[in-house]
Amino acid sequence: MRKKKSYAGNAQSVIPVVLTGLFFVMLIGGCGSKKTETIPDLEEPAASNASYQQVTYGNIGTTNVLLGTAVPKEYGQAYEANVTVTKILVEPGDTVEKGDVLAYADVDEASASREAKQQELSHENTVYELNQKINQLQQDKLANQQKQQDTAENNIQDAAENNIQDAAENNIQEEDDMQESATENNTQETEAEVEDITSQIAVLQENSRYDTKLHEYRVQKLNEEIAALDALIADGTLKANHSGEVVYTKSLTVNRKAGAGENVAIVADTEDLEIKLKDVTVQNYKYKDVLEKYMLQSGERVPVTEREYSTDELVLAKINNNYPNVLIEKPEGVELKAGELYPIYFEEKRAEHVLLVGNDSLYQEDGETYVYVKAGDDTREKRKVTAGAADDHNTQITDGLAEGEAVYYETTERMPSDYTEYMVERSDFQVENHGLKYGRADKNARVYLTEKEGVLVEIAVEKDAEVKKGDLLYIIDTGEGKAAITEAANAIETENTTYQKQQADYDTQLIELQNATDSVSDYDRQIITLQKEIAEADHSYTLQQLQAAYDTLSRGNDGTGKLSVYADEDGQVSKITVWEGDTVEAGDEILKMKGEASDLLLVQMVSSKSVTVYTDDIAEAGEPVSITSGDTTYTGTCVGFAAGSNNLDEGCLYIDENGAHYTFQTTSGYDTPAFYVRMNDEIVDDMGNGESVDFPYISMEDVIVLPAGMIYEEKDAMHPDKVSYFVWKMEGDHLVKQYVLLDDTLTGNGKVVLFGIESGDVLARE
Repeated sequence: MRKKKSYAGNAQSVIPVVLTGLFFVMLIGGCGSKKTETIPDLEEPAASNASYQQVTYGNIGTTNVLLGTAVPKEYGQAYEANVTVTKILVEPGDTVEKGDVLAYADVDEASASREAKQQELSHENTVYELNQKINQLQQDKLANQQKQQDTAENNIQDAAENNIQDAAENNIQEEDDMQESATENNTQETEAEVEDITSQIAVLQENSRYDTKLHEYRVQKLNEEIAALDALIADGTLKANHSGEVVYTKSLTVNRKAGAGENVAIVADTEDLEIKLKDVTVQNYKYKDVLEKYMLQSGERVPVTEREYSTDELVLAKINNNYPNVLIEKPEGVELKAGELYPIYFEEKRAEHVLLVGNDSLYQEDGETYVYVKAGDDTREKRKVTAGAADDHNTQITDGLAEGEAVYYETTERMPSDYTEYMVERSDFQVENHGLKYGRADKNARVYLTEKEGVLVEIAVEKDAEVKKGDLLYIIDTGEGKAAITEAANAIETENTTYQKQQADYDTQLIELQNATDSVSDYDRQIITLQKEIAEADHSYTLQQLQAAYDTLSRGNDGTGKLSVYADEDGQVSKITVWEGDTVEAGDEILKMKGEASDLLLVQMVSSKSVTVYTDDIAEAGEPVSITSGDTTYTGTCVGFAAGSNNLDEGCLYIDENGAHYTFQTTSGYDTPAFYVRMNDEIVDDMGNGESVDFPYISMEDVIVLPAGMIYEEKDAMHPDKVSYFVWKMEGDHLVKQYVLLDDTLTGNGKVVLFGIESGDVLARE
């Protein structure tokens, strides 16, 4: 799963909006908004601005709207061990079946990794066993001390009893008292020492239990990793865990490394779509307990439900600190289109089918609520009413008014006097985005990137040259080669020196204890011997790691700062990006090895001074794409994404018959977000000289779109930051103010109205 739609003017791609009326929310003392404490003079209003609204039945409550994008369910295809990928057999747009081979990994490297894991496991077991022996010896030592203390305490008691008896026989009261006091003190001291020893033993026992659990966990994980490497060594393939369409494949760079759990490919089930509420995760979701949730289909409400994540999935999400987005299940009978934007409505009612008027018709005086009811062409009646529940725009009237009566309301906006009638209809809404850099995709191409800043000393190959694995490609002077090797060598020397000193210290301690015959010294001698063995095991393991790092660093490093880079596979040079003598930065492309012919175009999102490009947005799989080249327009379809650094910030979380899975993603080697297009016609050579790639930025079907000039803005006098929007709606032979919900980000050739009016309504258009 990747970053989906974002919308112009707002970095948030899902916009929660509060609607009122079943409509909008504001409670003021159980009645409508307070206008003024004095009744305005309404005897002579301007006829053209006489504003009335009918008293009607409706609902009081709130409706929240979240925007979401229809997406297919995605399944990550990842190795369970760290690997080097040698070849990927599929590309975006391919259809695969469960069990199909998707990629191959370097088996030799897996063997080396297995050896390293086996060394780690052996070290873990050895050190654990030795530490457990030390722990037991420490317990035995303390238990022996405790036994000695118990004996001493008994001896003190016996001696005291004898002394007290002697004092009593000799009738020496003072000596008797002194003896009892001394005995009591000695006994208390001995008991304290025994209690302290007991406490120390308990701590050692608890440490042993903890170390055992930690050891068992480490061993289990290492055995799992070794088993995964064994399977990889035996086969080396990555097989699809789900059927569907490939929408992502990892870009192969010079080392082609893929971490355990990193997606080598993503397979999407395009037949199983759901609506993803962007930026609304299960951790910040507020509407789980809302009873009425729906989407609109041809203006009709269709109930919706959220996907229920399993406990295992949520645990994995917490472990990876990446909670999933709220997903709306596809309602039965509703057809979703991938990439389309859908409003989801969350309605909370406080009063249903009640008599209501707009808050702007209510006035207060001396604690009473009034309205002005139209009594004739030029007259109106002041009438006391009883108000009930209220929201931001409407208030329930429980007494004083009847349905169909017209009440006066204030408006700061001039009511249109010269207008035409506009019939509201549903239509589609779309805003285009553009890609400006594209070319034919090169499947399994290997890109060689420099790891360090430096100067390119030599390019040993030419464009179109055939190279064999191990051939020299280029030499770069980093100025750091000698220092790096020296540092690695010094680390080995330091480790050896430290180890030798440790061993000498242990030997000195053992010599000091050699002639001792007491039990404590015997325990100490055994403990030091075991500590010496642990130091030896640690040294051996650390030295293996340091030597491996030195060997890796030394390959291709002449020690003067010049690094030689060799071909890791047979291939043909398709592109040389730099020249000898050029200064390059870490991560710069040096050359590319040709992959396999592909019938896909790779489109990259780049900024342009002349064309607005939303670089945080790429086409969705299944969306139409057009390419303009001169006077010719070519059409195609997006089949997947290559992504860039800001498009691969999420993982794939899913559950199947084998349990819950979480796979993660990394950048794919492109500086900018990118996606793949399969053209409807054959790719022609001059297509690369095109002017732009056009595809939907925002795409919505069956929505209400109004010209911007028909929508008016109203600011709250008491809350200047609060803005409401309304239209002038025809009711009979007069106009009324009708509040609507907009999203300011949904702008193009008109504005999308999410709530407030429906198809068939008649509006005034100046």
